[in-house]
Amino acid sequence: MCQRCVSAIHYPALEAEKSSPILTLDTPINQLPGVGPVRARQLKTLEVHTLGDLLEYFPRNYVRESAEGAIADFHADQIHTVRGTVVAVDYITGGSRARFEATLDDGKDKLSLAWFNAAYMRRLLHPGDIIRVRGKVKFFRGIAQMANPKWEKIEGDEEKVGEDKFRPIYSATAHLTTEQIGALLDPVLDSAVSLLEEWFDPALLQKRKLIPRRDAYLKMHRPRNFTDAMLARKRIIYDELMLMQLGLGLSKRLRDGRLTAPLLRADKLLDERIRARFPFDLTTGQQHAIWEILHDVRSGQPMNRLLQGDVGSGKTVVAVYAMLTAVANKMQSALLAPTEVLAEQHFLTLSNILKDSSLRIELVTQRTKKESKGRILKDLTAGKIHIAVGTQAFLYGDVEFANLGLVVVDEQHKLGVRQRETLKSKGLSPHYLVMTATPIPRTLALSYFADFDLSTIDELPPGRIPIRTKWIKPEQSAMAYQFVRQEVEKGRQAYIVTPQIEESSLDDTKSVKTHFEKLKAGPLAKLRLGMLHGQMKTEEKQATMSAFRDGQIDALVATTVIEVGIDVPNATVMLIENAERFGLSQLHQLRGRVGRGEHESYCILLSPASTEYAEERLSAMVNFASGFDIAEMDLKLRGPGEFFGTRQHGLPQLKLADITQELDMLAQCRDDAQAILSADPKLSAGIHRQLREALQKQFGDAIGLAQIG
Repeated sequence: MCQRCVSAIHYPALEAEKSSPILTLDTPINQLPGVGPVRARQLKTLEVHTLGDLLEYFPRNYVRESAEGAIADFHADQIHTVRGTVVAVDYITGGSRARFEATLDDGKDKLSLAWFNAAYMRRLLHPGDIIRVRGKVKFFRGIAQMANPKWEKIEGDEEKVGEDKFRPIYSATAHLTTEQIGALLDPVLDSAVSLLEEWFDPALLQKRKLIPRRDAYLKMHRPRNFTDAMLARKRIIYDELMLMQLGLGLSKRLRDGRLTAPLLRADKLLDERIRARFPFDLTTGQQHAIWEILHDVRSGQPMNRLLQGDVGSGKTVVAVYAMLTAVANKMQSALLAPTEVLAEQHFLTLSNILKDSSLRIELVTQRTKKESKGRILKDLTAGKIHIAVGTQAFLYGDVEFANLGLVVVDEQHKLGVRQRETLKSKGLSPHYLVMTATPIPRTLALSYFADFDLSTIDELPPGRIPIRTKWIKPEQSAMAYQFVRQEVEKGRQAYIVTPQIEESSLDDTKSVKTHFEKLKAGPLAKLRLGMLHGQMKTEEKQATMSAFRDGQIDALVATTVIEVGIDVPNATVMLIENAERFGLSQLHQLRGRVGRGEHESYCILLSPASTEYAEERLSAMVNFASGFDIAEMDLKLRGPGEFFGTRQHGLPQLKLADITQELDMLAQCRDDAQAILSADPKLSAGIHRQLREALQKQFGDAIGLAQIG
């Protein structure tokens, strides 16, 4: 149906009007038939604001409804569907056989209904209600009966199901039933679908065995059977993944084609000087990652490289190598962390690696004293600071670099498009090296981070001994503390991590301060205990960590401040209190603080794990040692949006696609997107006009479509 024909459509609810309104996908929801102010507010709670939103409020499932029959035609031990009026209800008490009973009259005969242990039905079903029931029929003394049938109320003059029907089920609310949502969409579905235009060439659809876009939306909401529904889902999932791949591909092409970055040179002498800073040999994985980085920074185009590796794989060493390469080329480097605590940890690590060197490293956070911060920013602008460490806030305000050549980011999903645009607005186009200790399956990394090149350190330094992980319940805590004592008696050290700093009457999690005092007076009495948390001053944290590293503290009671940055080979026990309060990747990060020396190490998870979700996380920690396995499980439990932080990354939210289940299609979409952009880099061909508009709507200015022309 053409768009100008839409105005000729009439709706029963608008018989009095001369013509229906001209619809577009942007038509506000309150202008649709049957949608008043109250209904509009209810729909907006579902993020449905326009006709297009309603069209993309996809069913969550489908059910096959049997044709409605008459009670007189029922056969024993067969499933039947019938509608009628409730003429009587009763609730029969009786222990385990308590039941709610109702009598249904279809106009000619009566049907006896019973729901066992269903006292709640007293609130839902009353005489006079018209309902549809479906269930297996039994006969007792000639009376038809159904036990625990499926049922639904009939609203208004809902049409009788005269034949088997395949019906969509929408996610409903207390005020909006699935039937009401379907009833709002059905009158405008054909009109809305007619407004959709095809995004892809027919040859591509044929190659991937995809149905046309209009057919997909129509079958999604009005399928004849499961085959229709699955064909529709396949096409719409393909569309979602293709938008993501095209958006990221355009971003990468814009970076590669238009922007320039400092050309950093490196030779054998520089390589030898940098390696001399490390008191160990680099692993093969580290050396390969360094080679890929050097290849990028020598090109003159901005590097956008994602460096991933398991906890303890040595990513920081690779980052230090890259930063020293920039410094050797008379360029500055910046290391950005998502929190002040992690920024401070990185500062301490860098200071330790580069002690006795002529390089100047400075830390800039909210905790930095005002007078010190003013001096640091002045020296940064003058080029007197070689490496600056801070949080994202470091990019804003009066911060100016003399010659920024490299930005190292800890965890990509914490640094989004806006932050990069901030640097560009300052006239800077540095190289980017992003580190993540949350390993990402390669297919997903190449797809979700298509605008990044990928380096993976898939090995641990030689001599690493696997960490033994055990999950115990709180009533066994005495055994855990005794084990800590035994390790300390052997000359080892331990971490004890709790979820929060201060005790809260609203929360039963152990605070660092309170727990420290309890351990000091109780199970760990006479041991040398230290305490560490994010609210301590930088100098205090430095002193505590140095004392622990030097063996002056037996057990360090801390928050997740120790998640990264502390490398104490003599620490062999990681005891995590209330482990259910931590995310899976965070638990794996904490576990990675031990096992860094020659002694066997242990991770003890202390938790009641009172939910199924918590049990799954803790069981995964016990069963998996590899960060890649942990990442797979984390992805399944949390979903891709949480795992990757897609809102920060600038990616569209996926309504149907689940990338953990669509790896094959994800790979297909990546190949197809690259092929489209190779043939039509600006998406200027007529067939791609709608696709370009969709990308602009999904990504906004994040992928630079306006710059592409």
